[in-house]
Amino acid sequence: MVFSSNLFVFLFLPLFLAAYYLTPARWRNWTILLGSYLFYAWWRPDFLLLFVAITLWNYVFALAIEKFRDHPRCFYWLVVGVVGDLAALGYFKYTNFGVESISALLVSVGLNPFYLETIILPLGISFYTFQALAYLVDVYRGDAKPTRSFINFAAFISFFPQLIAGPILRYRNLERQFEKRSHSMELFSLGASRFLLGFIKKALIADSIAPVAGYLMAAPEPGFVDSVFGVILSTLQLYFDFSGYSDMAIGLGMMMGFRFQENFNQPFVCQSVTEFWQRWHITLSQWLRDYLYRPLKKTLHWSVGAATFTTLSLAGFWHGADLAFLFWGAAIGGMMVLERRLGWVTSMSTPYSLWRNYRALAYLWLIWPLFLTGNLADAGRIMGGLVGLNGVGSLHNLSLWVSPMTLFFCVVALVWDRVSALYNKRYYLGIDKENVFQDVSGWRVPLLWGGFALAVTRLSAESFSPFLYFQF
Repeated sequence: MVFSSNLFVFLFLPLFLAAYYLTPARWRNWTILLGSYLFYAWWRPDFLLLFVAITLWNYVFALAIEKFRDHPRCFYWLVVGVVGDLAALGYFKYTNFGVESISALLVSVGLNPFYLETIILPLGISFYTFQALAYLVDVYRGDAKPTRSFINFAAFISFFPQLIAGPILRYRNLERQFEKRSHSMELFSLGASRFLLGFIKKALIADSIAPVAGYLMAAPEPGFVDSVFGVILSTLQLYFDFSGYSDMAIGLGMMMGFRFQENFNQPFVCQSVTEFWQRWHITLSQWLRDYLYRPLKKTLHWSVGAATFTTLSLAGFWHGADLAFLFWGAAIGGMMVLERRLGWVTSMSTPYSLWRNYRALAYLWLIWPLFLTGNLADAGRIMGGLVGLNGVGSLHNLSLWVSPMTLFFCVVALVWDRVSALYNKRYYLGIDKENVFQDVSGWRVPLLWGGFALAVTRLSAESFSPFLYFQF
């Protein structure tokens, strides 16, 4: 079950919200837990057992860490808890990659390869494992107290609005909200509007430009023009798809009285790759900073450059079990180190420069094929087109079959990105008092409902529209 489906919008969500608000306040976490388990089991009931087991594992180990806090054994409880989480993630996410790599190596030296039955990746395991890891580390550091309520903790880990693709939450930031939270019609309305905004981004914009992006990226020998437009549109498709999911997750949380952290902040207004990483998938970048980069730098005393490069390389590999993702992360980390050396690092408060913006975007577009394809061969084919190895190219064939409506939404995506990015920069510089592209109240509400109606019409014609980040 996905947010962008008629089943979720018109059946699951209304029934869940009715049950949630009809339940007495002290039992509402039970409603969240049962509803979230039903939401997850709709995909694969058998993997729900793994989900519950990981939840119970971290609940028990957090209590053990607290119990032995003043004893040397405390650290060992942390290590065993973390290793258990990473072992589960590693088995399901990287075993296939490891077996394929070893088999390829055996073939290269003339030996027979060996095979393993394909292991299915449990939905959302990358995200809920990171939340569980953060909980254990925060308890060990003393930044959070372990909860005695298994229901509260299980509801946090399984919370369906952000279960599948984030934002990555931390229990210490939501502990009080799970214990007690306030509800109001104003907050519910804001949440509903935010959900509508995300639905429009996903079902109306991202899905509309997907055929064009897919066609251009699949060209056997893409020319320069085809590659540039293919990468730009694919990047925008990914952005509207993933930020749309985050908007819907944040909106659903607000409808239940929760406040989640933002996950995107107009990343394509960045003026350096460093600033891009601070604006794109914000909760992941902050998680990596707090639980990987800082331990490497402060505990192991690595240099800033080495810690940055290693953190971003592993961030790339977290996204997928392929060398393409590892190289993408390394390319991001390497440029961040270089920017620091050259003094090119910018922040959200840096005055806007068209040159700096497009210099950063040019580099990002050049390496995005590694991420977009998740395959070195396909990425190399597209990157070759970006540097002109296949000639200039032409969009003539594209114009023969693409409908005017599809082209319209391609233009909408491009204009939305550029205009909203500039408004974002003006807002952070204090020039404008509000960011009109992030506000979902007032006169924007009728526009959201109109866009939602169009999105539902489009969705009904396709019946199913998965989110791109589900594969991670």
